[in-house]
Amino acid sequence: MKLPGEIRYIDFHTHSQGGGGDTVAVRNLMAGDEVPSDFPANTLFSAGIHPWQLTDDNLENLQTELLLTAAHPHVVMIGEAGFDRLRGAQGEVQYRAFLFQANIAGEMGKPVVIHCVRGWDELRRAHREVKPGRPWIIHGFRGSGSLAASLAEEGFWFSLGAKGLTTEVLQSVYHEKLLLETDESGQSIAEVYRLFEAAAGYDEQRAESLVRNNFKLLLNFNL
Repeated sequence: MKLPGEIRYIDFHTHSQGGGGDTVAVRNLMAGDEVPSDFPANTLFSAGIHPWQLTDDNLENLQTELLLTAAHPHVVMIGEAGFDRLRGAQGEVQYRAFLFQANIAGEMGKPVVIHCVRGWDELRRAHREVKPGRPWIIHGFRGSGSLAASLAEEGFWFSLGAKGLTTEVLQSVYHEKLLLETDESGQSIAEVYRLFEAAAGYDEQRAESLVRNNFKLLLNFNL
């Protein structure tokens, strides 16, 4: 797939309409959301059952809704999917929801976008159980360098926003498995790139080339 225009930036995870013509934006949808009928050619989508959506009795309906959304050709990733010990139905319902999404992502050959709040043990348990063939990307990571290093060694990718771009984390992860995002911050993706450059010691061209190549590798795109 080739996207039009001169692409400088990849906004890996956003809830907004996306950036300008120089940006590929991956807009997040939740199960039950519809892919808009009219969207820019440089907008892609992820779709998933967010743990905040879950109650003790709505998983089956959400699974059906997700399958309908995920079939759209511009939905290139499954997620946000994951674990949150602070919000949403707790316990095995989150685990069942995550395994469902991980398995359909495997069947569709799509990466998984991870939401994780204090659920690292569950995430690692699922990773060992599923043994995914496509990357799992932890979006919005804000943990310690030691946690980042251990997750990186287990094969996880990372997508960082402004608050996650610390020297400690950047020294602990593989930059060839790193992406950048705006999420709900209200910042532009260009601002996030400039923060990344400062924290990593990269110039503008190197930072843009790195993230672009990582995204191409992730999705087998020709950008």
